[in-house]
Amino acid sequence: MRWRELIAAGMLVLLTACNAMKLGYQQGDHLAYWWIDNYVDVTDDQEPQTRDAIARFFAWHRREQLPEIAALLQRAKSEVQGPVTEAQLERVRDDTQRMARVAFDHAIPDVADLLLTLTPDQIKRMERKFADGNEKYRRKFLRGSPDDRLEARYDKVMEWATLIYGRFSREQQDAIRAALRPVVDNAESRFGERVKRQQAWMALVRQVQAEHPPKARVIALLQRFGDQWQAPPTRERRVSYEANTEAGLTVAAQIANMTTPEQKRHAVERFQKWIEDTQSLMREAPRQPATVPSRAAN
Repeated sequence: MRWRELIAAGMLVLLTACNAMKLGYQQGDHLAYWWIDNYVDVTDDQEPQTRDAIARFFAWHRREQLPEIAALLQRAKSEVQGPVTEAQLERVRDDTQRMARVAFDHAIPDVADLLLTLTPDQIKRMERKFADGNEKYRRKFLRGSPDDRLEARYDKVMEWATLIYGRFSREQQDAIRAALRPVVDNAESRFGERVKRQQAWMALVRQVQAEHPPKARVIALLQRFGDQWQAPPTRERRVSYEANTEAGLTVAAQIANMTTPEQKRHAVERFQKWIEDTQSLMREAPRQPATVPSRAAN
């Protein structure tokens, strides 16, 4: 179960990577449940506690982290109007990772409860989902000619770039492709790190299923997993992680600094819309726990 993606990506993607951000966040509890169910096939007995845990998480996130996200978006709106430095982007990355870790730590007790109820079949399903996702990643980003791999990464980056800045000229597109080559060259090492995290997670899940330790022990294991994700445990992996991160920041800065005044205005308007949506969500009352009928009732 990729809780890192659920928390870090799930929260911020809902807020900054779709036009229907507000609607997406309002449906976040349903989307989160669907995501978990897809990985483990939640049983009838697990369903109530899983839905309740998700509802509590979103209530906490709306209260505690939406204000921080609104402030982060406000800062990005201001900075995108002028030259963008890698240091500015690094600060955004660090703030995002800090919020993701706080959210992960907040969710840990509920994650521990779910892990303690997983069956061997559910763990096998989780492993298959990882394998399926990795195969899709390999097909898209690691196979084919160097130009094929570059084009796949370019398409992914441009989803983000056009969302923020609008349309790019042919000359700008060619410059972005050239800037992406170092990122594509590091694709194998990024994929290797992805697999190592998955392996560490599966080892943790199997340990909990085999030993069924006290909840406090499971919480400690999850905290250690979070520590290793945030700071790779070996020097070699830290160097690789930092190199990949720096390459991504360099590309993001290059894209920001090749934009025209019109594209910058587009970015300002986009960030302002996200700010307004975030502030609106902060004013809304938290959703009640989902009342979708369980499978047992169908």
